[in-house]
Order: sequence, then structure tokens, then C-alpha cells
Amino acid sequence: MTHTEASLLGIAVTVALDLWVLRTRLLTRRAFWVSYAIVLFFQLITNEWLTSRGVFHYDEDAILGWRIGHAPVEDFLFGFSLVAQSMVWWVWWGRRGVQPETGPGPRPELMRFARRSRR
Repeated sequence: MTHTEASLLGIAVTVALDLWVLRTRLLTRRAFWVSYAIVLFFQLITNEWLTSRGVFHYDEDAILGWRIGHAPVEDFLFGFSLVAQSMVWWVWWGRRGVQPETGPGPRPELMRFARRSRR
């Protein structure tokens, strides 16, 4: 599988997860796209720095050949999938109470441990 194929598959899986499987619908929100623009800005800087210095080398047969700076366009497609899926899963798990909110201050179980260790 080429880098192009993997990147396009990643986008398809991400869109399907967000809109139809997990139904978080993050991709339909303006807040997501504003946040992603900020991430993309830093991805541009990082990709340019890494690829222009030869940290990464791409087989020309595995990419389309289109580049943004020195980085192939597939890096940005793949990066979108990584960022979007991280956020989609975060929201989905959060809605299911995987990380229940606790009040401000130290967690109660840590306070019990601290009291025992003072004795």
C-alpha cells in the first residue's frame, strides 16, 4: 500500500467513524475546523523543518508527487486523519463517561493515601 492509498483510506475511515459509526459529527462543527487550522499551521512548520533537512525521505513511486513546501501532500492528509480521529474518539469516550469529571482539588483516593502515610 502506498502512502497515498494509506492516507486516503485514513480519511475515509475517519469520516465514516465521525459521521456514521460513532456519530460525534465533529467534522460538521465550525469549532473543529478552526482548531484544525491551528494544528495545520504547526504541522506545516514541522513538516517543512523535518523534510527539508532530510529526516524523512519519500519514495517518489509511493506518493503523488505534489508537495507543500518539501512535504508530500499525503502527509497533510494523513495528519488530518490522525488529529480528527483522536478528537472523535475523545468525544465519543467522553460521552460514555470513560473519564468522569471530578471536583476541583486532589482526588479523594489520593487524599486517603496521604492521610494514611502521615500516621
